[in-house]
Amino acid sequence: MKPTRMVVIGAGGIGSCLVHYLAKMLEYGAPGSALVIIDGDEFEQKNRSRQLFLSMGNKAASLAAELAPQYDKTFIIPIPKWVVEEVKEGDSGEDKVVASDFLQEGDVIFPVVDNFMARKVVFDAAAKLDNVDVISAGNDDALFVSMYHYQRRDGKDVTMHPRLIHPEYENPPDRNPGELSCQERAAIDGGTQLVAANVAAAALILGKVQAAIIEPGERVVPDDDLVNADEIFLELGDGMAAPSDRSAEQTEAPSAEGILTTTGAR
Repeated sequence: MKPTRMVVIGAGGIGSCLVHYLAKMLEYGAPGSALVIIDGDEFEQKNRSRQLFLSMGNKAASLAAELAPQYDKTFIIPIPKWVVEEVKEGDSGEDKVVASDFLQEGDVIFPVVDNFMARKVVFDAAAKLDNVDVISAGNDDALFVSMYHYQRRDGKDVTMHPRLIHPEYENPPDRNPGELSCQERAAIDGGTQLVAANVAAAALILGKVQAAIIEPGERVVPDDDLVNADEIFLELGDGMAAPSDRSAEQTEAPSAEGILTTTGAR
């Protein structure tokens, strides 16, 4: 694999696990690559039950300080800011980075924030690029996990923008934490997810990176192929997994309702 820029947005339960293995993949598979970690949040003592870090402080900065000495052939770049759609008038923007200004051609982007509006900002910015991969994953407070791969090549969608299937990306039910005040962010409940589900989400992403980025081949996505699927729903509790083809060539966007039902999603 040639040197690549990978951008992890969110360094919490999934992201703090994911960056350790992405750094290893880049160091030994694509020397000279960059791993960018973006998060405006701080590590706290309560995060230790399910997040991987050695020191308190900003999540992006703390993880970069930990990883950089271990991987000298990879550029580990922390950005201690929130990813937003725009900086509003009257806002200094010192703690924010605008997605469309920062993301660039050829990026492999991982929005692993626990917030639909923040993910939407990233997917929408990526939709304006000609060549990009966005691999997102999340989980609920139990053992349900999902992964989505949005890919564009030569100015065209290879897979569908998730808003065509999931209404939460068209009309997010939440607000981007980068648009909230410090008091509003402090009031958000957190830390209730299970470490097993966080690790499973990171593993689904890593599998997709291996199949689509490190060893890309002809795009064939049979219905039962977990490795090459564009979207995966996984219920760890009963071991059920449902892979799906989200090719942009499909004449009609398929519904996720049946898949969610079969996997016991909540």
